[in-house]
Amino acid sequence: MNESNKHRSSNGNTPATHENVVNLGDESMRSTGINSDEVVRPQGRKGCKEKRRRLNDENGVVDVLKKLQCTLEKHIEFNQKELELKREKDMKQFEMREQTLRKDLELKDTAQKLKIKDQELRERAQKRQEQHRIMNQDISKLTPALRKTYEIYQAKILKEWENDDLFGNDIQL
Repeated sequence: MNESNKHRSSNGNTPATHENVVNLGDESMRSTGINSDEVVRPQGRKGCKEKRRRLNDENGVVDVLKKLQCTLEKHIEFNQKELELKREKDMKQFEMREQTLRKDLELKDTAQKLKIKDQELRERAQKRQEQHRIMNQDISKLTPALRKTYEIYQAKILKEWENDDLFGNDIQL
């Protein structure tokens, strides 16, 4: 008889007792699998599969993000190394250019000094040639005033040659 009362109460023919009442209006309790006695109902096969699939998806996303982070870190490290190598290369090129410019300046300075020295040697050689011409001049046929001038020049030339040590230690005046 008890069975029939339960059946009737669910049909709504007879009043239901407190034990037999199920609150169908509370949707949150039905979706979580909790009944009126607060007993948790185990998940069904579909729910377990869905939970496992979501967990796998989340793990997959985490793995992909970890791989992406690792790839980005490697890329950053590679770029930093590449940048460091470029800096070293640029520094070496700068030093080489600076060294080349320094050598060019030294060469130009040396060339200028050699040019000046060469000019001085040419002038000195030309002066010696002129002095030799004056020293070898036959002054016996010249007028007395001109002869006197040549003798003064010859004395100056001899004095200069003596100061330049062109005679060596053999001749003493």
